[in-house]
Amino acid sequence: MLEKAKASAVTERDITMKRSTKRNIIGKLVASAAACLIISGTAASAMGYGTLGDSFRKFFGNDETTAEIIDEGHYSEIDQAQTDELFTVTLDSVTGDESSPKLLFDVTVNDETLAANNDRIQLFAYILSEDCYNNHLDEYCMWDAYGERDPEVSNLYHVCMDGPAAFMINEEEVVAAVKQITFDSDPVNRIFDYDVDMEYRFTVPKNALKESYLEFYTAMYLNSGNIEYKLNHAKYGSYESLFQFNFEFLGTALAGGETDYYNVCDKFDEDWHRFAKTFVLTVDGTDYTPQELGYSYCDTEGEAFEAGTCSTWMTFPGVDYTRAESITLTAGGEVYTLK
Repeated sequence: MLEKAKASAVTERDITMKRSTKRNIIGKLVASAAACLIISGTAASAMGYGTLGDSFRKFFGNDETTAEIIDEGHYSEIDQAQTDELFTVTLDSVTGDESSPKLLFDVTVNDETLAANNDRIQLFAYILSEDCYNNHLDEYCMWDAYGERDPEVSNLYHVCMDGPAAFMINEEEVVAAVKQITFDSDPVNRIFDYDVDMEYRFTVPKNALKESYLEFYTAMYLNSGNIEYKLNHAKYGSYESLFQFNFEFLGTALAGGETDYYNVCDKFDEDWHRFAKTFVLTVDGTDYTPQELGYSYCDTEGEAFEAGTCSTWMTFPGVDYTRAESITLTAGGEVYTLK
């Protein structure tokens, strides 16, 4: 039962990446301009910068979290390359934690003029299970990330793309399919967006991702004045702490008799955002305010919970749950003890 609960706990990120839902692209789930950039292990060694963690610090020292994760040995080499006439794209390795996996790509551009005119590129890829990729691709969105040009090799770019925890923590085969490479400047060809078709299949070993701590809560209810939100679970990770809440919408004053949740979801999202902005997470005396406030999803068919049960989420900065002595959540003037 615990394993089943853990599996369902990560479906929020899976669900919100689907085009069929109300919020089909959420900032926290699509790795855009904020995605990390990294020098891959192979390139780092070739340039004489030492370990992968040391190379990461030299070029992107503002992300000490990823550098420390790499230093601790949480990464796995994939080393799969695909080539067409214009590009060679290598999936070098994976790293990160169980909440926020990272995929490290090297991209070689075989057009010297195109490379000379662009200090960065943008990579787009589907990252899914084999079944979802083969049978449900139209239900999902691509992930994307920017990559910077290597300072030593003029036509080589390094990209670190966020990946979906729902597919990458199960030690099952993952399909990463790079579909587009985009440039800011293309004065000769004037294409900018180049379609590619490069597929990589791999399994993420258990220790490749740093463990996140998943804690389930029972009978912990937070009342906004309009809606009673039940804290279902929190996943404490290195990059963020993700809190997931359930609530009922049928029969509430906000629903106003409506039985189709998506006709009134804006009212519920507004209530959640107003309420959640007041939350404070206190860890051993240090206060943290929310990083991101999620939008809601309602399980109308009873797949995950009872039909009519909705869920929403929010994030705080990363917390080391195992080392913390005291964790509390303050909401609506009430203090709830989480540890």
